[in-house]
Amino acid sequence: MAWRDSSGGGQPRTSGSSRRPDQEQAIADLAVRHEAAVKQYYAGRIDSAIPLFEQILLGCRTVLGDRHAHTLTVEGNLAVVYLTGGRIDEGLSALEEIHDLRQRVWGEDDPRTLTARECLATAYRLHGHADEAVSLAETVVAARQQVLGASHPHTLTSRLGLALAYAEVNAMTRANEVLVSALDDACQTHGSMHRHTIAIRAALACCHAATGKLMAASVEYDHAVTDSAALLGADHPDTIELQVERDDLAEISTKRHETTGRECRD
Repeated sequence: MAWRDSSGGGQPRTSGSSRRPDQEQAIADLAVRHEAAVKQYYAGRIDSAIPLFEQILLGCRTVLGDRHAHTLTVEGNLAVVYLTGGRIDEGLSALEEIHDLRQRVWGEDDPRTLTARECLATAYRLHGHADEAVSLAETVVAARQQVLGASHPHTLTSRLGLALAYAEVNAMTRANEVLVSALDDACQTHGSMHRHTIAIRAALACCHAATGKLMAASVEYDHAVTDSAALLGADHPDTIELQVERDDLAEISTKRHETTGRECRD
């Protein structure tokens, strides 16, 4: 959601610019309006945020042009807001346009293009286009492994996304293979008490549970909960969520044993 200049600051950079004062003021006004729209979004007022982002996008295209970084940021934010607000077709269409534009401007494997492609793959996965999600996620993983290496945080995130896409098309063996390999790389490079390692381990536990390997799932969940509590704290929302998933698995496992016991007695 952030609108940042190339120096990492929170507002568009204006010093040393060749723009006219009125253009500088227009850009500053757009940045303020964008910040207000983001606040509306995070406050859950999606219906209010959508027209704000739409108006800001028009302003960015007029003042900065279609290919400016700030314009692309606002386009991406609007797509997310569309999806959150249930306007799925508009959101997916916006993400497709963003990806295609970045690919034309910066190339197939530019990091900015890969980020847009990964966002599109995630949106596809979450909204009923799993086959397309797999295809895109595979290209992102291949490109990031080649450029960044298998253990880079961006690559690990992409590998996790690919595993989730495989699971969505019920390719559980392939999902498991991706997660096992990614977990091994994450542990070797970052250690077990690292956010990416914990997230991948939790996904592997879920994968084991989905394929009936409850004991293996329990082991991974226990490990993930322990690491998350040590890294983030026992009361952190991520740790609590993992504890709930582990407890749910334990309940399922208990019920299965009870059912099996009754069948044996009968």
